[in-house]
Amino acid sequence: MSSEPLVSVVVPAYNVEPYIAQCIESVLAQTVSDWEMVIVNDASTDGTVAVVERYLSDPRIRLVHNPQNIGLSSTRNRGFEEARGKWFALVDSDDWIAPHRLERLVEYAHAETLDMVADLKIHITEDGVVHKIGWSTFGTPPKFPRTYTIAEVIRQHPSCKPLIRRQFMRAHGVRSVPGLRSAEDYTLYIELMLKGAKFGVLPEGMYYYRLRGNSLKETYRGDDWVFWIEQSYNYLVSLPEAKSQPRIQRLLRASFRKRRMLAYYPLFASTLKRRCWAEALSIMRKEPSVVWMLLMSLLPAIYRRLVSSYKVRKDFG
Repeated sequence: MSSEPLVSVVVPAYNVEPYIAQCIESVLAQTVSDWEMVIVNDASTDGTVAVVERYLSDPRIRLVHNPQNIGLSSTRNRGFEEARGKWFALVDSDDWIAPHRLERLVEYAHAETLDMVADLKIHITEDGVVHKIGWSTFGTPPKFPRTYTIAEVIRQHPSCKPLIRRQFMRAHGVRSVPGLRSAEDYTLYIELMLKGAKFGVLPEGMYYYRLRGNSLKETYRGDDWVFWIEQSYNYLVSLPEAKSQPRIQRLLRASFRKRRMLAYYPLFASTLKRRCWAEALSIMRKEPSVVWMLLMSLLPAIYRRLVSSYKVRKDFG
């Protein structure tokens, strides 16, 4: 391994004993060998460390420890500090990547002179069912490799795991926001673009995002999630680069409102199904737009029923 590897795979780890071996082995299987893997143990209480130690005979894999649990953002920052590669690759400890991923992303980044490059993230359940493929929450995957403006990225809301050029990140002093317990990835990516990072997407599914347990149901979590996305929004609009651009502030505000609505809607729909009218009313008061979203979700069902009724009348004259 060179003193400055091509890629540093930065992996925060906390209580992922059943999963981290697959993550490590997917990095070992990469078609490029000039990488290092920096695993930061955030004071795990299970057998995570014992699993990682089985792989430390490979000098490219390093394990560092936090003396106490400090959360994802600060743990990832510790990984950034330890890493020596030209590119930082963000990989979660319960996920895994395709063998050619690092090679393909670095090639594309060099060809287009990018500072941040992503692929498509494959959301997959533990029994192997693919739930979603994409790089963003609200956008559709591009058909061809392409770059995106910051306005497009804010509108589409990135939910990818990119490679980030170390030189750009350190030159602009960008880090994960310490203490942010949700929306930390989104905040990091938007800040990088506010600082001028050039971002592109290679439309190939090479990152496997594991949906664990009830994660499908917990994608949006009501008040708790709204609190953290509000912290993210407040941080981003306070940056000098955002303050000087009213259009960017408007886009961030619109994105926050949309994410807030999506945070409350599953809870609202659930209360209606359970006929918990007082709880539903409470959610409506917090976020009135959930009523509009309910109506929009009902329109396709109403349309199908009308079409079905029309066909029955037509068949029986």
